Amino acid sequence: MANIFKNEMFSLANTGANLIYTTPSDSRALIKTVQITNSGANTLVTLTSNNLTNTFNTAIEEISSNTHSNIIDGPLVLEESQTLSLTANVANAVSGVLSVLEINRNE
Repeated sequence: MANIFKNEMFSLANTGANLIYTTPSDSRALIKTVQITNSGANTLVTLTSNNLTNTFNTAIEEISSNTHSNIIDGPLVLEESQTLSLTANVANAVSGVLSVLEINRNE
């Protein structure tokens, strides 16, 4: 098994659900942090995970203007092809970095 540490950067341009990460179909993923910066007005941010059938709220946080936050309290495990999405109620204000360890099962 190969372990790959990586960062996924994101910037939310709208108030809809924005896909920020998809677990590769041959891997598991350990999400260490979802670091968010809010450069605009106070905003409510919702992190959701999807298991290909249902969507689940994973974290909901109010982030004050010109601040940052790690919106998960501990590691989050995603299985093959599961996804993470972010929604913010203010467009063009939220950006950040997702830190992940991908564990490939084929190597």
